[in-house]
This record gives sequence, C-alpha cells and structure tokens, in this order.
Amino acid sequence: MNSFTKDVNLIKGEPAIMNAKRNSTAIACVLIIIAFACAGTSRVHIRSIKEEPGRYSDQRVAVQGKVVETFALPFLGQGLCKVSDGTGEIWVKPRGRVPFKGDKIRLMGKVKVGLTFGDKSFGVIIVEDDEEEK
Repeated sequence: MNSFTKDVNLIKGEPAIMNAKRNSTAIACVLIIIAFACAGTSRVHIRSIKEEPGRYSDQRVAVQGKVVETFALPFLGQGLCKVSDGTGEIWVKPRGRVPFKGDKIRLMGKVKVGLTFGDKSFGVIIVEDDEEEK
C-alpha cells in the first residue's frame, strides 16, 4: 500500500482492512451475478428435454452432439437435423445451413413442442437462435 492510499483511508476514517473487505464483497457479488446469467444457458442432456418437454418448453438450452439425420426443403431454403448426444435424439432447426450427417455440433436455442414442418410432425425440437455458442 502506498502512502497516498494510507492517507486516503485515514481521511475517510476507515482502516485499510475494511476497504479490502468491501472490495472482496463486491467481487463476490459480481461473480454470483455472472454465474446466474450463465446458468440459464447451461448444456442440457437431450434425454432430459425429451422426458420433461413441458419443463423446457420455450426455454433457451444448449445442446451438443452428432448429426444422425437431416431433412431439407431446398426449395424453401429450410431444413432440420436430428442430433444425438448419447442420451437421446432431438430434431434441431439450425439458423443457417443444415449440417451434414456425421458433423459434431454445439448450439443454443429454444425448445418448441409440437412443430410441424412441411408435411412432417417433429414433436419436440430446438430452434437455434442468433446467440450461438461455439
């Protein structure tokens, strides 16, 4: 601690140890806020989404897995892919191009229940949003 800091603390009438405790508390609060912000988008196992679709409906989730099937409507420039993470499989509507079968992907999106795409019903799917996680 330099002499200027000591002088400032003495002027405030507050020992340096109190100032350090206040700084530690502020840092802890910031870390807790960051942890809660990240918790809403933590990776979820596909099995959990499939077992409790109502719990995850319209919730933002992150999933990671391997593309095992694709479905495209090229004339509309749209498509879906089925992703497996080892716990289950789920259809995903990517925001860009449809990845190839065998690609490993990680994405974030909202869970939608009861989507019909073309003439196919897909039940529970994830619609990828713009805030992609890489």
